[in-house]
Amino acid sequence: MKTTCRLVLISLAALAASACAKPQEAPKTPEATSLTQSHNGLEMQLVASYADGDDLFVTLCCQQPTGFNWVPGRHPDDAAITVAGSTYVMSYVELVGFRASPESTVTYRCDRIRFVVPPQPPGQVFRLTITNLVGEAPTSSDCPETKRRLEAGGTGIRIECLENSGGYALLERPQGMTDPQAVSIVDDLTGEVFAGPWEFDFTVADLDEQ
Repeated sequence: MKTTCRLVLISLAALAASACAKPQEAPKTPEATSLTQSHNGLEMQLVASYADGDDLFVTLCCQQPTGFNWVPGRHPDDAAITVAGSTYVMSYVELVGFRASPESTVTYRCDRIRFVVPPQPPGQVFRLTITNLVGEAPTSSDCPETKRRLEAGGTGIRIECLENSGGYALLERPQGMTDPQAVSIVDDLTGEVFAGPWEFDFTVADLDEQ
């Protein structure tokens, strides 16, 4: 049984907030001790991490498949910290800048990711997991293709493309599925995604001790 929804308007522009942020000064090239992981032919480097009270910040530099706007995840749980048996999802992503490889053959986008994590004992090991590297936010011209993917995948979700707003309206979803769950499925079918995971085990510096 399907559930007919009240009109839920989704702005594609909102998905572009992180991807299209104005580049700031690029970070220094990571030292040789930077943690590096490769998956699906794409390299990701954890170049900095520190804690400030309940805020845990990590800086990632991600190899860009095409263009400069591939970011570490579209949904909060696309990036997560696991420590002491608990998992915490990201609260926001902030563009730091871009840099090139020493041979200038590869471009990396560097982002600072914030997590809200209770203070941990000194030397505690954290695990960072990046589930997806997501392409730049879609435009309204991608909406018909998204509709096709929803139908081909038998998702039971129907949307209407809104030309004026550059977004879509959620019209129908399967019974038992919430609006946010349906929107998440639609978002995952919009644009391009490189699946991970990229995983890093690390310790952090505490600003209170510096």
